[in-house]
Amino acid sequence: MSSSIVPPYRSVPKNSLDAPIRPAYNDDMEKSSVDEIRTRFDGDVERFSNRETGQTSTMDAALALDLLAETAARATPGARSVLDVGCGAGNGTLALLERLPGLNAMLCDLSAPMLLRAKARVSAVTAGSVETLQADIRKLPLAPESFDLIYAAAVLHHLRTPAE
Repeated sequence: MSSSIVPPYRSVPKNSLDAPIRPAYNDDMEKSSVDEIRTRFDGDVERFSNRETGQTSTMDAALALDLLAETAARATPGARSVLDVGCGAGNGTLALLERLPGLNAMLCDLSAPMLLRAKARVSAVTAGSVETLQADIRKLPLAPESFDLIYAAAVLHHLRTPAE
């Protein structure tokens, strides 16, 4: 039995330079609201408290976290303070503290339960100060040049437009 079925997809250009360019952002993209993000993360503290498995939707998330922390530490070896934007349960700051012990940390997140967990975890491993700020990252009430490091490893994809 033979059939001539035509696949229901477009042919792929032979030269990848001929491939159409898909914009990284378009106005029709659906993004979660700030309240939806807060609600989702309020209920997911346990999962995000595990550095190895917390970011299940990102392949090699634990490796990426370590690479970002290592890069930040090498770029700013004398850093004394960090602002962790979208800190979640504190995994990013914990990774930084393994490389830059004693950092003073400002932990910022939409989720109060995440901030509570992050503060407990980070306070347990640093002699530096640990403060929390529950806020939308687009409206942080902070003075310019207040921190040696700004760490934003797993939050930027929640922003809605390139301008944000």
